[in-house]
Amino acid sequence: MLSVIMSGLKVAQKDLAVTANNLANSGTIGFKRSDANFVDLFPSDLSSDPKTQVGSGAITDIVQRSMTQGAMTTTDRVTDLAIAGRGFFVLSAPLEAGEDPAAAGKVYTRAGNFGINASGAVVDSVGNQLMVFESDDAGVINQQSLVGASIPSLSESGALLQGISISSKGVVEARYADDTVTRVGVVALASFPNDSGLKAIGGSKFIVSGDSGAAIYTPPGAPSAGDLLSATLEEANVDITQELMGMLRAQQIYNGNARMLQAAMEVTSRITDKL
Repeated sequence: MLSVIMSGLKVAQKDLAVTANNLANSGTIGFKRSDANFVDLFPSDLSSDPKTQVGSGAITDIVQRSMTQGAMTTTDRVTDLAIAGRGFFVLSAPLEAGEDPAAAGKVYTRAGNFGINASGAVVDSVGNQLMVFESDDAGVINQQSLVGASIPSLSESGALLQGISISSKGVVEARYADDTVTRVGVVALASFPNDSGLKAIGGSKFIVSGDSGAAIYTPPGAPSAGDLLSATLEEANVDITQELMGMLRAQQIYNGNARMLQAAMEVTSRITDKL
Protein backbone atom coordinates (compact mmCIF):
# COMPACT_ATOMS: atom_id res chain seq x y z
CA MET A 1 0.00 0.00 0.00
CA LEU A 2 2.81 2.43 0.81
CA SER A 3 4.16 2.23 -2.73
CA VAL A 4 0.70 3.07 -4.11
CA ILE A 5 0.34 6.06 -1.79
CA MET A 6 3.85 7.32 -2.61
CA SER A 7 3.11 7.11 -6.34
CA GLY A 8 -0.01 9.21 -5.75
CA LEU A 9 2.03 11.83 -3.90
CA LYS A 10 4.60 11.93 -6.69
CA VAL A 11 2.11 12.42 -9.52
CA ALA A 12 0.25 15.11 -7.54
CA GLN A 13 3.55 16.87 -6.87
CA LYS A 14 4.44 16.70 -10.57
CA ASP A 15 1.03 18.12 -11.51
CA LEU A 16 1.51 20.97 -9.04
CA ALA A 17 4.99 21.71 -10.44
CA VAL A 18 3.72 21.88 -14.03
CA THR A 19 0.77 24.08 -13.06
CA ALA A 20 3.01 26.38 -10.99
CA ASN A 21 5.34 26.80 -13.99
CA ASN A 22 2.37 27.69 -16.21
CA LEU A 23 1.20 30.32 -13.72
CA ALA A 24 4.71 31.71 -13.25
CA ASN A 25 4.96 32.31 -17.02
CA SER A 26 1.46 33.68 -17.55
CA GLY A 27 3.04 37.05 -18.40
CA THR A 28 5.86 35.68 -20.59
CA ILE A 29 5.57 36.64 -24.26
CA GLY A 30 5.21 33.60 -26.52
CA PHE A 31 5.14 31.07 -23.63
CA LYS A 32 3.35 27.77 -24.26
CA ARG A 33 1.71 26.00 -21.33
CA SER A 34 2.14 22.31 -20.51
CA ASP A 35 -0.05 19.52 -19.15
CA ALA A 36 1.14 16.57 -17.08
CA ASN A 37 -0.48 13.31 -18.18
CA PHE A 38 -0.52 10.22 -15.96
CA VAL A 39 -1.16 6.50 -16.41
CA ASP A 40 -2.22 3.77 -13.99
CA LEU A 41 0.05 0.89 -12.97
CA PHE A 42 -0.89 -2.77 -12.75
CA PRO A 43 1.25 -5.85 -12.01
CA SER A 44 2.71 -7.46 -15.13
CA ASP A 45 2.13 -10.97 -13.77
CA LEU A 46 0.28 -12.82 -16.54
CA SER A 47 -1.01 -15.43 -14.11
CA SER A 48 -2.84 -12.89 -11.92
CA ASP A 49 -6.62 -13.24 -11.67
CA PRO A 50 -8.35 -10.27 -13.35
CA LYS A 51 -11.21 -10.57 -10.84
CA THR A 52 -8.90 -9.80 -7.91
CA GLN A 53 -6.41 -7.48 -9.59
CA VAL A 54 -5.54 -4.32 -7.66
CA GLY A 55 -3.67 -1.40 -9.22
CA SER A 56 -0.18 -0.43 -8.17
CA GLY A 57 -0.63 3.33 -8.32
CA ALA A 58 0.20 5.87 -11.04
CA ILE A 59 3.20 7.38 -12.81
CA THR A 60 3.84 10.38 -15.03
CA ASP A 61 3.38 9.37 -18.65
CA ILE A 62 4.33 12.60 -20.43
CA VAL A 63 4.44 16.36 -19.91
CA GLN A 64 2.90 17.65 -23.12
CA ARG A 65 3.17 21.20 -24.37
CA SER A 66 0.11 22.95 -25.81
CA MET A 67 0.92 24.98 -28.92
CA THR A 68 -2.43 26.77 -29.11
CA GLN A 69 -2.23 30.45 -29.96
CA GLY A 70 -2.22 33.04 -27.19
CA ALA A 71 -4.04 36.35 -27.17
CA MET A 72 -2.65 39.22 -29.26
CA THR A 73 -1.59 42.57 -27.79
CA THR A 74 -0.86 45.66 -29.90
CA THR A 75 2.23 47.76 -29.23
CA ASP A 76 3.84 50.89 -30.68
CA ARG A 77 6.97 49.13 -32.01
CA VAL A 78 7.10 48.03 -35.65
CA THR A 79 9.64 45.33 -34.77
CA ASP A 80 7.23 43.64 -32.33
CA LEU A 81 5.91 40.72 -34.37
CA ALA A 82 3.30 38.03 -33.87
CA ILE A 83 2.19 35.07 -35.99
CA ALA A 84 -1.53 34.68 -36.63
CA GLY A 85 -1.65 30.95 -37.22
CA ARG A 86 1.01 28.26 -37.39
CA GLY A 87 4.74 28.78 -37.51
CA PHE A 88 7.77 29.90 -35.53
CA PHE A 89 10.27 32.68 -35.99
CA VAL A 90 13.72 31.42 -36.97
CA LEU A 91 16.62 32.81 -34.97
CA SER A 92 20.35 32.40 -35.40
CA ALA A 93 22.49 32.36 -32.27
CA PRO A 94 25.27 34.99 -32.07
CA LEU A 95 28.49 33.85 -33.73
CA GLU A 96 31.70 33.36 -31.79
CA ALA A 97 34.82 35.09 -33.10
CA GLY A 98 35.89 33.45 -36.36
CA GLU A 99 32.91 31.06 -36.44
CA ASP A 100 31.49 30.07 -39.82
CA PRO A 101 27.98 31.58 -40.21
CA ALA A 102 26.78 28.30 -41.74
CA ALA A 103 27.61 26.52 -38.48
CA ALA A 104 25.41 28.78 -36.32
CA GLY A 105 22.66 26.89 -34.55
CA LYS A 106 19.02 27.83 -35.11
CA VAL A 107 16.40 28.27 -32.44
CA TYR A 108 12.67 28.79 -32.87
CA THR A 109 10.21 30.95 -30.99
CA ARG A 110 6.74 32.50 -31.00
CA ALA A 111 8.02 35.47 -28.98
CA GLY A 112 8.40 38.32 -31.47
CA ASN A 113 9.66 41.12 -29.22
CA PHE A 114 12.56 42.11 -31.48
CA GLY A 115 14.66 45.24 -31.67
CA ILE A 116 17.47 46.70 -33.76
CA ASN A 117 20.97 46.70 -32.27
CA ALA A 118 23.80 49.17 -32.86
CA SER A 119 24.94 47.39 -36.02
CA GLY A 120 21.44 47.34 -37.53
CA ALA A 121 20.70 43.65 -36.91
CA VAL A 122 17.14 42.67 -35.91
CA VAL A 123 17.65 40.70 -32.71
CA ASP A 124 15.87 39.45 -29.60
CA SER A 125 16.81 40.45 -26.05
CA VAL A 126 19.81 38.08 -25.90
CA GLY A 127 21.23 38.82 -29.36
CA ASN A 128 19.71 36.02 -31.43
CA GLN A 129 19.21 37.42 -34.95
CA LEU A 130 15.92 37.12 -36.84
CA MET A 131 16.33 35.16 -40.09
CA VAL A 132 14.82 36.27 -43.39
CA PHE A 133 14.70 35.01 -46.97
CA GLU A 134 16.65 37.01 -49.49
CA SER A 135 14.32 38.88 -51.85
CA ASP A 136 14.88 41.17 -54.81
CA ASP A 137 13.03 44.43 -55.49
CA ALA A 138 10.61 42.55 -57.80
CA GLY A 139 9.46 40.46 -54.86
CA VAL A 140 11.12 37.21 -55.92
CA ILE A 141 11.95 35.19 -52.78
CA ASN A 142 14.91 32.85 -52.56
CA GLN A 143 13.65 30.18 -50.14
CA GLN A 144 17.00 28.41 -50.32
CA SER A 145 18.85 31.32 -48.73
CA LEU A 146 18.31 32.31 -45.08
CA VAL A 147 20.20 35.38 -43.88
CA GLY A 148 20.14 37.52 -40.77
CA ALA A 149 17.81 40.52 -40.95
CA SER A 150 19.85 43.73 -40.95
CA ILE A 151 18.61 47.29 -41.48
CA PRO A 152 21.17 49.63 -43.12
CA SER A 153 21.25 53.00 -41.34
CA LEU A 154 22.06 54.77 -44.61
CA SER A 155 20.78 54.41 -48.14
CA GLU A 156 23.14 53.95 -51.09
CA SER A 157 23.14 57.74 -51.53
CA GLY A 158 23.92 58.31 -47.86
CA ALA A 159 20.41 59.33 -46.77
CA LEU A 160 19.40 58.57 -43.17
CA LEU A 161 16.97 55.82 -42.24
CA GLN A 162 13.48 57.21 -41.61
CA GLY A 163 11.60 54.03 -40.67
CA ILE A 164 10.85 50.43 -41.49
CA SER A 165 7.69 48.52 -42.39
CA ILE A 166 6.81 44.82 -42.13
CA SER A 167 3.82 43.53 -44.10
CA SER A 168 1.47 40.65 -43.23
CA LYS A 169 3.41 38.51 -45.74
CA GLY A 170 6.68 39.22 -43.95
CA VAL A 171 8.18 41.74 -46.39
CA VAL A 172 10.66 43.96 -44.50
CA GLU A 173 11.41 47.33 -46.10
CA ALA A 174 13.52 50.30 -44.98
CA ARG A 175 12.57 53.87 -45.92
CA TYR A 176 15.15 56.67 -46.19
CA ALA A 177 15.16 60.46 -46.20
CA ASP A 178 15.75 60.58 -49.96
CA ASP A 179 12.42 58.71 -50.50
CA THR A 180 14.18 55.50 -51.48
CA VAL A 181 12.95 52.15 -50.19
CA THR A 182 15.22 49.14 -49.69
CA ARG A 183 13.80 45.63 -49.40
CA VAL A 184 15.64 43.89 -46.55
CA GLY A 185 14.07 40.46 -47.07
CA VAL A 186 11.04 38.35 -46.14
CA VAL A 187 10.67 37.01 -42.61
CA ALA A 188 11.11 33.22 -42.58
CA LEU A 189 8.74 31.02 -40.59
CA ALA A 190 9.39 27.41 -39.59
CA SER A 191 6.80 24.68 -39.29
CA PHE A 192 7.25 21.13 -38.01
CA PRO A 193 5.45 17.79 -38.44
CA ASN A 194 4.93 17.79 -34.64
CA ASP A 195 5.14 21.21 -32.98
CA SER A 196 4.61 19.73 -29.51
CA GLY A 197 7.76 17.63 -29.95
CA LEU A 198 10.08 20.67 -29.94
CA LYS A 199 12.51 20.81 -27.03
CA ALA A 200 12.21 23.90 -24.83
CA ILE A 201 15.48 25.62 -23.91
CA GLY A 202 14.09 28.57 -21.94
CA GLY A 203 13.25 32.12 -22.92
CA SER A 204 10.20 30.89 -24.92
CA LYS A 205 12.67 29.28 -27.35
CA PHE A 206 12.82 25.77 -28.79
CA ILE A 207 15.18 23.56 -30.73
CA VAL A 208 14.50 20.64 -33.03
CA SER A 209 14.21 17.18 -31.50
CA GLY A 210 13.64 13.69 -32.85
CA ASP A 211 9.96 14.00 -31.91
CA SER A 212 9.39 17.32 -33.68
CA GLY A 213 10.80 16.38 -37.07
CA ALA A 214 12.86 18.66 -39.31
CA ALA A 215 11.98 22.32 -39.83
CA ILE A 216 10.25 23.41 -43.03
CA TYR A 217 10.92 27.06 -43.91
CA THR A 218 8.26 29.13 -45.68
CA PRO A 219 7.28 32.81 -45.92
CA PRO A 220 4.25 34.05 -43.95
CA GLY A 221 0.94 33.32 -45.65
CA ALA A 222 2.10 29.99 -47.09
CA PRO A 223 -0.27 27.00 -46.62
CA SER A 224 1.67 25.75 -43.58
CA ALA A 225 2.25 29.19 -42.00
CA GLY A 226 0.18 32.03 -40.61
CA ASP A 227 0.26 35.72 -41.46
CA LEU A 228 2.53 38.20 -39.73
CA LEU A 229 1.25 40.99 -37.49
CA SER A 230 3.53 43.97 -36.97
CA ALA A 231 3.36 46.08 -33.77
CA THR A 232 1.75 43.07 -32.09
CA LEU A 233 2.89 40.48 -29.55
CA GLU A 234 1.47 37.06 -28.72
CA GLU A 235 0.84 36.56 -25.02
CA ALA A 236 1.22 33.27 -23.14
CA ASN A 237 -1.58 30.77 -23.86
CA VAL A 238 -2.22 30.43 -20.11
CA ASP A 239 -5.76 30.67 -18.73
CA ILE A 240 -5.17 31.65 -15.08
CA THR A 241 -8.63 30.45 -13.97
CA GLN A 242 -8.07 27.05 -15.57
CA GLU A 243 -4.63 26.74 -13.98
CA LEU A 244 -5.95 27.64 -10.51
CA MET A 245 -8.70 25.03 -10.83
CA GLY A 246 -6.07 22.48 -11.83
CA MET A 247 -3.93 23.47 -8.86
CA LEU A 248 -6.86 22.97 -6.47
CA ARG A 249 -7.48 19.51 -7.93
CA ALA A 250 -3.80 18.55 -7.60
CA GLN A 251 -3.72 19.83 -4.00
CA GLN A 252 -6.76 17.74 -3.12
CA ILE A 253 -5.11 14.65 -4.61
CA TYR A 254 -1.91 15.38 -2.71
CA ASN A 255 -3.74 15.98 0.57
CA GLY A 256 -5.82 12.83 0.13
CA ASN A 257 -2.72 10.71 -0.41
CA ALA A 258 -0.98 12.39 2.54
CA ARG A 259 -3.91 11.45 4.80
CA MET A 260 -3.77 7.90 3.46
CA LEU A 261 -0.06 7.78 4.27
CA GLN A 262 -0.71 9.01 7.81
CA ALA A 263 -3.43 6.38 8.31
CA ALA A 264 -1.18 3.63 6.96
CA MET A 265 1.63 4.65 9.29
CA GLU A 266 -0.75 4.65 12.29
CA VAL A 267 -2.03 1.16 11.40
CA THR A 268 1.54 -0.10 10.97
CA SER A 269 2.53 1.43 14.32
CA ARG A 270 -0.39 -0.26 16.14
CA ILE A 271 0.45 -3.62 14.61
CA THR A 272 4.14 -3.41 15.55
CA ASP A 273 3.22 -2.31 19.11
CA LYS A 274 1.26 -5.54 19.59
CA LEU A 275 4.11 -7.79 18.45
